[in-house]
Amino acid sequence: MKIVGQGELCNENAHKEIYLSYSKGLYRFLTYSFGDSIDAEDITQNVFLKLWEECSKYRLDNIKSLIYTMAKNQSLNRLKRNKIKNEQPLPKAIDFQSPEYEMEEKQFKDQLSAAIGSLTENEKTVFLMSRIDDLGYKEIAERLEISQKTVEKRMHNALKNLNNRLSVNLKRK
Repeated sequence: MKIVGQGELCNENAHKEIYLSYSKGLYRFLTYSFGDSIDAEDITQNVFLKLWEECSKYRLDNIKSLIYTMAKNQSLNRLKRNKIKNEQPLPKAIDFQSPEYEMEEKQFKDQLSAAIGSLTENEKTVFLMSRIDDLGYKEIAERLEISQKTVEKRMHNALKNLNNRLSVNLKRK
């Protein structure tokens, strides 16, 4: 669809014709893509304003593609600015833990270390790779060059032994 001739983008009537042809579709696209009708309206207006102000920079070839690209870039810039604005550092939490809590935590850590130490070497290796290194069973199996079923069995035994010694369920939800 040819709206106006080449070189006529700075013509007021040509710009109006382009606006009438593409603004509603662009607004709907932005509203659908970003879910915010107010931002969609602002960006639509900004695109056509920039297109008018800098009309000598642009050609009419693929004008629709140009308009949508400008809108996408403005939308992404706006999202980035909003993200930065919303990422203000949180105030540091004040630590009001009681001495009893700290003592219980230390005791649990000691018990956990002893319980892990009581596991067989194979169970301990699988448990630590899973819980400390955050590896999946398949990856553990590949690294240890054993089957995934063997990893699952060792992990099951490790969790069962730890649960019995600590009376705590360490299974992942």
